Amino acid sequence: MDQKMQSFSLIRSNQENLLVWLSDNPSPLLRWLYDRNVFSQSLFHSLLEKTPSNSIVALLDHICHDGKRSDVFLQVLWDVQEYYCPELGAWLQDQCGLPGVKASDVANAVLPETKPGKLKRMPFFKFRHKKYTLSETAKGQSSIKGASLKYPRWRVPLSIHKKSLVRRTGNIVDHIEDSKSRTHIEIRYTDLFVTDDDPSLEIEQHEYFSLANRRARIYNHHKCQRISPSELLSPLPGQDWMPKRVKVKGIAGIGKSIAVQRLIHDWALGVSMRNFTCVFDFTFRELSLTEAPVSLAQLIMWKFDHLTEILPDLFQEPAYLLFLLDGLDEFKYKLNFNIPEKPVDVHTELPVGDLVSYLFKGSLLPESSVIITTRPSTDIPRKYCHRCSIILGFEQKQVEDYCFKYYKDPDLSKAVYRYIANNDTLFGLSFIPLYCYIICTALSEFFTRCPKDTNIDLSVPKTVSEVYLCYLYTVIRHHVLRDEECVSSSKNVVFSAVKRDLLQLSKFAYQSLMSNKILFEKADFESFGMPLQDLPTSFFSQILIQVKEEQVQMFAFFHMTIQEHLAALYSATEVGEDDLVEALDLWCGGAYQEDPCSSEFLQTSKELLDVSKLESLQMFTRFFSGLLAARLGGQLGGLAAPLSNEVLAELSMWFGRQFQKKLSNQQVLNLLHCLMELHQESVVKMVAPHIKKLHLFKMTLNVVDCTALCYVIRHARHDLEELNLGYSNIGHEGLKRLQPILHKCELLFLRYNCLDKEAAALESLILKSPSCHVRKLYMCGNNIGCEGVLELWTALKDNSTVEELYLDITGITERGTENIVACLSNNKTLKSLTIVGNDLGDLGKKRLRQLRKERPDLRIIENFIDDLGLLQAYLDWVEELKADKDQMDSVKNVDALHSVLKGLNPSTQGPPKANAMAKLLEQKITELLQSPGYSSKTL
Repeated sequence: MDQKMQSFSLIRSNQENLLVWLSDNPSPLLRWLYDRNVFSQSLFHSLLEKTPSNSIVALLDHICHDGKRSDVFLQVLWDVQEYYCPELGAWLQDQCGLPGVKASDVANAVLPETKPGKLKRMPFFKFRHKKYTLSETAKGQSSIKGASLKYPRWRVPLSIHKKSLVRRTGNIVDHIEDSKSRTHIEIRYTDLFVTDDDPSLEIEQHEYFSLANRRARIYNHHKCQRISPSELLSPLPGQDWMPKRVKVKGIAGIGKSIAVQRLIHDWALGVSMRNFTCVFDFTFRELSLTEAPVSLAQLIMWKFDHLTEILPDLFQEPAYLLFLLDGLDEFKYKLNFNIPEKPVDVHTELPVGDLVSYLFKGSLLPESSVIITTRPSTDIPRKYCHRCSIILGFEQKQVEDYCFKYYKDPDLSKAVYRYIANNDTLFGLSFIPLYCYIICTALSEFFTRCPKDTNIDLSVPKTVSEVYLCYLYTVIRHHVLRDEECVSSSKNVVFSAVKRDLLQLSKFAYQSLMSNKILFEKADFESFGMPLQDLPTSFFSQILIQVKEEQVQMFAFFHMTIQEHLAALYSATEVGEDDLVEALDLWCGGAYQEDPCSSEFLQTSKELLDVSKLESLQMFTRFFSGLLAARLGGQLGGLAAPLSNEVLAELSMWFGRQFQKKLSNQQVLNLLHCLMELHQESVVKMVAPHIKKLHLFKMTLNVVDCTALCYVIRHARHDLEELNLGYSNIGHEGLKRLQPILHKCELLFLRYNCLDKEAAALESLILKSPSCHVRKLYMCGNNIGCEGVLELWTALKDNSTVEELYLDITGITERGTENIVACLSNNKTLKSLTIVGNDLGDLGKKRLRQLRKERPDLRIIENFIDDLGLLQAYLDWVEELKADKDQMDSVKNVDALHSVLKGLNPSTQGPPKANAMAKLLEQKITELLQSPGYSSKTL
């Protein structure tokens, strides 16, 4: 009989036995077969969604129709037999023959490893006659289990360990419909954007905004090295040693815990990080329950008692052990890295905080590997981290993938994704996986609604507040109401049904937020009249995470923004018209007066609020603005009576006063977002005249920020005296969002914004506009190049407003001056042109001389020594580069700095003071280019 015929005949004749042996846990077999390209991703996901027995039936049917697939199937069975019963191992030994190994040992053998990431294969021995033999090709592709045979006692415990991890990490749990509550990790998991961290990019603000700004800088600078979670322990670029201590940072909801879950799952399946004999995972929530001193050995035996017998042996080879510690920000104890050094080992009993500190410092099991995940608010001294990485969430392709995985309907997922992509606010949120989940859940009400559901009176959400209100409505509608009731109920009916419980939970969220509290105990809920016995049957269980351990129950809102939104909901329903202004002053500025006549709501707020933590209330104030608009529009009718329109006048005056104050850049930006969330045109029209100047200098802005800025300023009937966006890294996409308002800006600072030739073309359209009022335009530090500047010269030919133009360090060469004379000769408005730091060549300089003859009233600054102020500005710029090395990439600085050096030609002499400053500038640039980190940079 043909070899391939033998394989599928063998499988077909043993289908009933294989069904019994494999149905207990099909996942390992399916994953290995998928990695061997036995079936497509769609079929892989389809098999995972079936019941275990139906999955194996469909698999065997797929395998038995192809001899090659059957051959690979038997090879993979050898590789994954440790995940299944001993009978399968005995059958494989009997049919394929592996001399010298007991069937029970084979069945429980541990997958071996010699080098990270390398999947070694077992060469099959020659099979006894009349039994199936693998093809010659297959022989070289089967796995080697030599490492497991070295320590026979390890086989069964490690097999149990891997099986338990596969089961525990196999599903991602959702928080909405029961039908979607558990999704296999292979189906729902979407790749994350992980890169090495740069602490110089850290900004003191709400963690979501800090991350959004960091992403904007990275994308606009095209600066990032993507790494997969499984590569966290791989050598860093330029190094030949593997890091042992790794910190992975990411904001709430960015996917840290899911990434850890995927790491564990893949290791347990034997498809990732196979150089580790054993992986131990702990959450810091678990570790927080440990109050008495404990040893590392006791801690492991407490959670993994099946490893007790072999734990001493495992500790003898610590280089093959990996510890995954998830959620440092949720740890009850503070890590003390200044703890005195002393001899410690795996049996030394220590407070759990000290135990973790010693482990990560390397005082305990220094040869082992440790990965810790944390939010940015909790840090570990960098000197103890061999690698610091940050999770930046999804990229655009991953958002699209997530929509498809969520809806599982190509047409529906495309429709939802298009809606998200066309809404800057929603798209700006969607890079965070949990936000993406919330958005998809909220939008499902509108994209999956039947035409007869006319009583659902929510409009499709456009702002962040509306998305979260829809999410809350969806949760309540699915879990509080039933079937027919649920289909036909309006929002007022839905909210009325749970008014007391919802407002109590919202009040709890508000007071906890004011107190900076994120973890709660039983007593916390009972003090608010929320008995715990009600939690499992109410919508509470879809908003809170219940952390149940051995003897302790703890709770948390399943995402920080859920807590912030509920807190804002309570505030929007509780605040009276007389309290509104005072409440806004408190939340946005920390200002309040001791007034015994204040409402109970305000008095409690003043007592709880830590004014040093106002920046953490930015998202809350945006939610409040949006929910206030919802109350004004009657959308909270089931919870509170609508406010009168007189409130709009109060809000207009309050916002107007804020823009007349001296505020930080972050406060200004937050006010713009609050106005966009409020979305009341009458208010914006009254506030806009109060905005004469906007300084967002060095305030990194993302696309959503630019959208908020445009929303407010476009309502102004007057010109904006000054818009300073220098060093804001807006990029071309940000500039596109600002296009409707740029013509209004008399002084327009766009320095160092990662703008390219497309951005220059867009700015040219602004200058050509009949309504253009731009008088001074600062484009320096952007790589617009020759094509971009040619567009600008053409635009200036007929422009009658621009008086000063700054184009220093913009990548202009000789070709960029081709039309400068023709375009600027007839321009009678331009008075000053700064073009230093560009390599214009001899022909370019000749054209400038010709232009001077044609326009003697035009001051052209092409040499640094022509202007002392310019020299001082560049000396300051070099100092800024030293302090913020990320700017080096924003302007292609290696090339730019060399252009500056070339412009500082010693043969060009000026006044003595100018010569001295030019020499100092040359010296500082040379030192900077030779400093570590810069000397290796190239374009």
